[in-house]
Amino acid sequence: MSTATFEDVRTQAEQRLEKNLKIKSMIIERLGLDAEAEVVSDNQPLFGRGLEMDSLDTLEIVVMINNEYDVLISDDDFEAFGSINALVDFIEAREV
Repeated sequence: MSTATFEDVRTQAEQRLEKNLKIKSMIIERLGLDAEAEVVSDNQPLFGRGLEMDSLDTLEIVVMINNEYDVLISDDDFEAFGSINALVDFIEAREV
């Protein structure tokens, strides 16, 4: 059993932050939102008082994630849209 070094953990954390920022930027651009990715919290809800997405926005994001990461989000995967972190967790669990 190998033990992760500090550098391994740091690299993983940096990669996660980069992926979160990339997805936030993609969502903002795709939906034409008036926001900056760096200001949007990774735990901010995507619906309601968060990014205020609606059902049409959800479809846009499903297509975007499928095209970018080859990950399919089905109707039963509503938990993926809880926040940016939830969406990235969902993607990382299913990436090839």
